[in-house]
Amino acid sequence: MKHQTFIILTLISLLGMSQSVLANKCNDLMKKKEFYDAADVCQKMAKKGDISAQFAMGLLYYEGNGMMVDLGKAHKWWRKAAQKNHTDAQYNLGIMLASGQGGDADLVEAYAWLKIAADNGSAAAKDSAKQLGSELSSGEKKQANEKIKQLKKEYKL
Repeated sequence: MKHQTFIILTLISLLGMSQSVLANKCNDLMKKKEFYDAADVCQKMAKKGDISAQFAMGLLYYEGNGMMVDLGKAHKWWRKAAQKNHTDAQYNLGIMLASGQGGDADLVEAYAWLKIAADNGSAAAKDSAKQLGSELSSGEKKQANEKIKQLKKEYKL
């Protein structure tokens, strides 16, 4: 019984290490601008929930590196990473929502994501939230503040 437990724990450890190696490979390929290979490796990791790979997939789809530009898929991957508290993904998602890229424009949700990214330290998000906030009505700002509370609670941001 102890031997089986050891084997199971070893397999779990190796699985974790292999996922970690793939995640590092995704980042390395992105840095080297080897986008076709990165798309393959990153997608595998992104589907397994790796936050950095999800952000990378958003970049690849947004910029059309290693694949065709697909703003809907960029939006999808950045939303997944944003929900896991990836600050740059929160900022990018907010910008996409504000401009209607990859889906319908939603200024209230855009403002909410930009404020969350700003709270996480993004200076660009702070500036963008300030600018967008000046365009929102008081009712829309109230809705956005409720959305921020809901997102923070739902995703533990």
